[in-house]
Amino acid sequence: MRRSVLFPFLSILVAVGCAPVPPSHGTPSTGGQTSASGGSGGSGGAGGTGGTGSSGGTSASGGSGGAGGLGGTVASGGSGGGGGGSAGSGGNSGAGGSSHDAAVDAPQTRDASDSGNVGGGGTANGGSGGTSTGGVGGAGGKPGSGGAGGGSGGSGSGGKPGSGGTAGSGGATGMGGTGPTACSFPSSWAPGSPTYTTYSLPNPATACGYTGSNNSITNIAVSANYAAIPGQSPSNFDTSSRCGACVQIGNAVITIVDECPYDAASNNQPCANNPKGHLDLSTTGASAAGVKGDPALKNQTAWKFVPCPITGNVVVRLKNGNSNEMYIENMILPIQAVTCAGQTGSRTSYGAWHFNSNIPGASCDVTDIAGRIITVTAGSTQGQNVDTGKQFPKCQ
Repeated sequence: MRRSVLFPFLSILVAVGCAPVPPSHGTPSTGGQTSASGGSGGSGGAGGTGGTGSSGGTSASGGSGGAGGLGGTVASGGSGGGGGGSAGSGGNSGAGGSSHDAAVDAPQTRDASDSGNVGGGGTANGGSGGTSTGGVGGAGGKPGSGGAGGGSGGSGSGGKPGSGGTAGSGGATGMGGTGPTACSFPSSWAPGSPTYTTYSLPNPATACGYTGSNNSITNIAVSANYAAIPGQSPSNFDTSSRCGACVQIGNAVITIVDECPYDAASNNQPCANNPKGHLDLSTTGASAAGVKGDPALKNQTAWKFVPCPITGNVVVRLKNGNSNEMYIENMILPIQAVTCAGQTGSRTSYGAWHFNSNIPGASCDVTDIAGRIITVTAGSTQGQNVDTGKQFPKCQ
C-alpha cells in the first residue's frame, strides 16, 4: 500500500508485510673358618645360627669356637653358619675354610665331606671360651635369589634402577571468553545530509510488518519512537534490509519500521528528493530527537545507525494467512538471512521472510548483519507473537 507524506508534515499510511647380572664373589673374612657363612646373595637371607663354643655364648652372627653349626639355607643372602668371629667372649678365629657345595638344597648332618679346611687356630683370648680351632664348616646355604652359598659366596649385584616415569603432558590451554561483538553497518547504508518530516500511525500495519495501535509499535526499543525510510515504491521496498534497524538522533533512539515510497504515484517528494538522508519520523520520535518535521531545514541534528537498546528476546510471528512466511522482530541488529527446516528464506516487499513450504514449529537459523547466528523455533499459530527465548549478544 502507499504511504503519503504531507509537506512539510508527512502523514503516511502503510501496508501489512514486511583426547640379572651374575653376582660377584665376596672376599673371605679373617678369623675362624667361614665355610659356615653363607655367601652374600644378591638379596639372600641371613645364615643359620653358629654352633656353641666351649663355653662361648651363642654367636648371633656365627661363633667360631667348637664345631661350627650347620649353615642355614640362605633366604636372601647374608653370612651362613659360624661366620668367623671370637669364640665365647673372645678367641681369634682361624683362617677361613673352604665352602661346601653351594648346590645343597638343605642343611646336612656334618661328616668328613663337610669338613672345611682348618685355618691356623687363633689364640684363645676369650675369658671362658675354649681354644678357637676353627669349627667344621657347615653346609653352604642355598642361595636365595642371588649369590652362591658357602664361605666365599659372592655378593649379589644390585638390581637395575627403575626407569623414570613418563612426565605428564601439560593440559590444554582454555579458550578465552568472547567479548562484545563489533556492530558495523554496511557502508552503503551511510546516511546523507539529514532532512525530516513527521507522520502518525493510529492503527499501524507497517511495510516492515510491525503492528501496534494508537501510534505505539510493539517489539521495538521505544514503542512511540518509529520511522519510515525512503524506498522506491510499495512493490519495490529496496531498503527493506533496514527494517528493525535503530537510528540515533541526538539523545533519542528511533526504530525503522516502515517505508516512505517515493515513486510518482506515492507522491512523497521529500523522500524522493533525499532518499539517502531523509527520515519520516513519528511525532513523538521527532520531539524526543529535538528536530522539526520540515525538510527545508538543512542544518538539523544528523542521524546515524546504532545497535538497538532492546529488552527481552527475539520475537517471531507467522504471517496471517501464510504459514510459509514469518516476521522477525525485537532484535539488536537487522536480520540479513533466515533458514528454516533447510529452506533459505527471501525477504518480501512487505518485510516478511518467505519459504517454499510451511514452517510452523520448524527450527530456524537467523543471521544478523554482523554475521551472528541464533537458532529459534517458528511458532505454530498464524499472527501470534512467539518469544523465542533467544537473543543476539550485545554489541558495540
